[in-house]
Amino acid sequence: MATYRVIDPKGEVVATKDIESADDAHAWFVDSKADNSELGWRMEVRVEGDHDWRFFDDTEGTS
Repeated sequence: MATYRVIDPKGEVVATKDIESADDAHAWFVDSKADNSELGWRMEVRVEGDHDWRFFDDTEGTS
């Protein structure tokens, strides 16, 4: 199991949750964002036994 957290564009953690699968985590991330028009939202993940958070951003396929 992994712990995921949603971070808003200001860098504040707005939600944290333990989730079994990456697909479920992505769906939770999309649902957790209050305003999809603002850039800079990201989700971080920490796998059980790991001390570091790893992140990916919500670019929706743009670069």
